[in-house]
Amino acid sequence: MKRILFTFCLLILGLLLLSSCSRSEVPEGMTTASDPDLDGFTLYVPKGYTIDRSTGVLTAYVSSLDPTSVSAVIVSPTEASLSEYFDAHRAELAALADTDTALVFETENEEYKVGNAELPGRVWVYTFTRGKINYKVMQILVLRGESPADGVAILTYTGKTDATVTGTVGYADHLKDFELTVGNFSFREATGTSEPKEKITDGAPDGMQLASDAKIAHYRLYLPLSWNADLKTGISSGYAEDGAGVSVISLYPEGFTTVQEYFASQKEQYELRYDDVTVLGEEPEQIKVDGCDAFRYDCRVTRRGDHRVVRFSVVYVLLRTGLHRGLYTLTLSAVGQSADAADAVFAAHENEFSAVLSEFRFD
Repeated sequence: MKRILFTFCLLILGLLLLSSCSRSEVPEGMTTASDPDLDGFTLYVPKGYTIDRSTGVLTAYVSSLDPTSVSAVIVSPTEASLSEYFDAHRAELAALADTDTALVFETENEEYKVGNAELPGRVWVYTFTRGKINYKVMQILVLRGESPADGVAILTYTGKTDATVTGTVGYADHLKDFELTVGNFSFREATGTSEPKEKITDGAPDGMQLASDAKIAHYRLYLPLSWNADLKTGISSGYAEDGAGVSVISLYPEGFTTVQEYFASQKEQYELRYDDVTVLGEEPEQIKVDGCDAFRYDCRVTRRGDHRVVRFSVVYVLLRTGLHRGLYTLTLSAVGQSADAADAVFAAHENEFSAVLSEFRFD
C-alpha cells in the first residue's frame, strides 16, 4: 500500500479501515480507526464515525450531515523542532482561506501532552472562511522520539463554527470526542505488513472474494482475490498494493432530493480539502448497478501537502423505497505522483473496477 509523507489537510473519498487491536484494548464508546502495524500508531474514534482513508490519510468524520472530522498521519520532517516544521508549511494552510481573507490563530505553539504516556506535543488552533463557511481547526504535532527526524504525528480536528443543517455547531459539539481520541493516542512500531486475512470465496464470482459483512451490510461487495479486504467493521472496502481502492458507504442524507444535489455538496467538500478539483465530463454517466439506476461521476483532485493526484469515480445509487432505501456510494480510486500516473493506475484496474460494479448485489 502506498504510504504518504505529509499532509495538513483532511481528505474525503473512499474508505479503507484496518483494525488489529483486541476489543479489550478499545476504550468504551470508541472504535479502532487504525492498523498499528501499518500506521505506526493506534487511533481510536467514537463509534458511529465514518472512517475514510482510501487516499492514504486516515480520517474519520461524524456523518454525511456533519463533516466534523479527525485525521492522523506520521511524517518525517527535516526541521529541528515542531514549531519550525509548522512554520515551514504556513503558506499551504493560508491557501485554505477564501481570497481576501486570512487564517486567524487563537493558539500557537503551546505545549500539549498526548496520550496516557504524556507524549511531548505542541498545539495550534486557527479559524478560516472557505466558500463563505466558517471553520475551526485544532492541530496537534507530537514527537515520536527525541527529535522530529524520529517521526511526528499530525492530529487534526476540523469543524464548522456556523450552524449546520441539523442546527448543531460541529466544532464545539465534538471537541470532547477529539480530546478523547488524543488522550488515547499511542505510537507503536510499524512493520509495513498486517496478518493475512482469510478470503471468503464461497458463493463469490470466479476470481473474487466477499468484502462485505452480511450481518451489517444490506449488500454484497466482491473484490478481486489479489486485493486486501477487511470484514471486521461496518465499512466495506479493499485495496490493491499499487494504491487502487474500492469502498462502499450507505447514507441517509436529509435535505437532498436528487443525486445531483448531493454530489454538488460533496464537491464543495472536495474543494475545501484538495487543490485542482476537476470533474471529468459535463454530466454524470447513467448506469445500472444490480438493476438499479445509478450515476457515475469521474473526478481528479490534487492532495495538499504531498501534491499526489487522486483519480476516482464515485457511483451513487439512490433507493427511495424498500427495506434498504437510502443512498449508496461506491468509490473507485487510484493515487499517483502525477495526473498521468494516477490515470495509469486507474486504467490498469479498469476491468477489475467494472467487475466490482457488475457483481455488486443488494440483498
